[in-house]
Amino acid sequence: MRKLFVLFAVGALVCAVAVTAAFAAQQANTVNYTVKAKKKGKASKKHPAPLSYEGILSVGTANGTQPNVAPLTHLFFPKGIIQNAKYFPQCNGKKLDGQSSVPKSCKKAVIGSGTAQASGGAPGQPINPSTTEQLKVTAYNGLRGKQILLALNGSSPLQISNRVVTGTMGKGGGKFAYTVTFAVPADLQFQLGLQVALTHFDVKISPKTRTAKVHGKKTKVSYLAATKCGTLPTQTTVDFDQDGAPGGPGTGPTTPVTVQGTMKC
Repeated sequence: MRKLFVLFAVGALVCAVAVTAAFAAQQANTVNYTVKAKKKGKASKKHPAPLSYEGILSVGTANGTQPNVAPLTHLFFPKGIIQNAKYFPQCNGKKLDGQSSVPKSCKKAVIGSGTAQASGGAPGQPINPSTTEQLKVTAYNGLRGKQILLALNGSSPLQISNRVVTGTMGKGGGKFAYTVTFAVPADLQFQLGLQVALTHFDVKISPKTRTAKVHGKKTKVSYLAATKCGTLPTQTTVDFDQDGAPGGPGTGPTTPVTVQGTMKC
């Protein structure tokens, strides 16, 4: 597979060498996560309401410099928000990842879209506009209703085609029904002396419905739906890689940063 972000590295290699000694192994990374949600109709357990869900994640530092890379991000979904992934077409992430075109099966599995931003540089140093790329994001329903796939595409300064960040669904606990843990591939984090931080995601899951057989009856379901609304809790944990030399993976445990909030629908 063609290495990604090579142009990032070439464009900033001189800067990276200059700041190697100043590499920030333990800086104060920051996380902000907000949700914009809107239901269609009344929400109840018997008749869940289709839900539009927009998640906005911003990763940075207290002083606006380059953050550390974050290999894992955990999103917690509150009780009252259900997912109907098993009733939607599925996309095999391995067949989509890195491809110049979208497989036919995956075209049917689109569940949302949005934007993202990636910044190549050294943690703790000023963010370099020449190594920052704006990305388009397409969200797909993954295999067996257990994954959300975020396919990243960009054109400048580097051509990026359908690079997949896989989100795996897991158990919740307490106030939360389930989690989705997104794992960033290593080659989207480290390239030729640079750390590549995904600093911003703004992704909206569509409330569009499809007809499915639920408990033996045909009904319309949306990917996400609300069984209750009002003010619901949110939680996000980002695991930052705090160790290692610039441009390479860390050797020790990651440092998690957790933020809590609320959402209304």
